[in-house]
Amino acid sequence: MNIRQTSFRDLARIEQLYRQSVERDDGTGQMSSDSPVPQATLLRLWQGLTKSLSSLMPISDSSDALLVAEEASEGVVGFIQAQAPPGRTKAWQILNLCTSSTAAGHFASERLIEALCNFGLEHGVHRFHVRLPLDHPLVPAFLQQRFTQFATEQILYRDETPDTVHAIPHPTLLRPARREDIPAIHLLYLRTTPSQVADYEGPSLKAWTAGYAQGLVARMGRDDVRHYVVEHPGVIAWAAIRPPSGMRPAQLTLMCEGHDAGLRDSIIDAVLGELPPGPAVCVLRHYDSELIRALQQRSFAVYGTQLLLVCDLGVKMRISQSVRRKKPLLVHAGIARSVPVVVQHSRRERSSPK
Repeated sequence: MNIRQTSFRDLARIEQLYRQSVERDDGTGQMSSDSPVPQATLLRLWQGLTKSLSSLMPISDSSDALLVAEEASEGVVGFIQAQAPPGRTKAWQILNLCTSSTAAGHFASERLIEALCNFGLEHGVHRFHVRLPLDHPLVPAFLQQRFTQFATEQILYRDETPDTVHAIPHPTLLRPARREDIPAIHLLYLRTTPSQVADYEGPSLKAWTAGYAQGLVARMGRDDVRHYVVEHPGVIAWAAIRPPSGMRPAQLTLMCEGHDAGLRDSIIDAVLGELPPGPAVCVLRHYDSELIRALQQRSFAVYGTQLLLVCDLGVKMRISQSVRRKKPLLVHAGIARSVPVVVQHSRRERSSPK
C-alpha cells in the first residue's frame, strides 16, 4: 500500500469515498463541526456544511495536509485531511478520515494516521488532535497510533425556548466584554481547566487567544458574536453567544467558576436570558459537570458525546547544565603582611645553654 500526497486527479475518487462514508454513517447522531467522521446529522447540517467537495476540503487554501492511500488493485482506498488551527502552526487538527469498505480500506486507516504524523513531523508539527463520537469504530485505530483520550465533550441542545423562565435575581450581573478583558478571561480559563489540558491548549496567552474555541476570543469585537463577563470582583464567568444563521442554531460558549453554587445558577440564568429564542447548542467538557447539570435543568438535553484524542510527538530531553564553580572568597591583598607577628620565647629557651 502506497501513502502519498493527493493530486487533482484524485479528487473524484476522494469525493466518492466521502459520500460512501456519509451513507454508512447516516443516522448515528453524534457529531461536531470539526470531527473527521462525516456523518450527515442534524448538527452537521446546522454547521452549514454540505457534502460537496468544494466546501469539504479547500486544498490550496486551508488544508495543510491531504494524503491518500493507494492500492495496486483498487486504486485510492482512503484519504486523511488535517490543518493547523488559527495561530497554532505546530499543531494539526484531523478533519476527515474516510476509507473504503473493502479489506484494503480497513487496513488503510492506521497507515494513513501514521503517515500523517510522520508527514507533520517533517514539517515541524508535533501535536495532533481529533474529535470522534463515543464508541466509533475509528477510536481503536487512533489509540493504536499513540493517541490518548484528552477530554470527553458533551453536546447539549435545546430545541425551543422554555415556557418557564427562571427569575434573574441580579439583572445587572452581566456586562459586555471588551478586548482588554482577554487576559482576565485567560486567567479564568486556567482556574477552571485541568493543568494538563491548559498546558496543551493554552501554553501562552497568545496561543490560547488564537486557538481557543476556534479563535472565538481572538475575534472579540470584530464579528457578530456577543461576549459577556461577570466580575465578583475579578472575572469569574465568561459567555459568548453566536446568533443563529440559516440552518445553524444559536451557539453558546460558557465558562464559569463553581465555588458559589447560588451565584453560578444566577449567572447561567442571566446568560440564558440573553440567548435569542429558538434552538441553541452548547458544548461542555467532562470537568464542567456542574454546568452540564445546570443546563439540563433548564431544558437542555445531551445530544451527543464525543472524545477529544491528542497525540504529542514532541521529544523532551534533559539538558545537562555545567557545574558552577563556587565563588572564591576575596580578601584584601597585603592584610597578612600588615599584621605584625610577635614571637615570644619562653624562659627555658632563654636560660638554656647554647
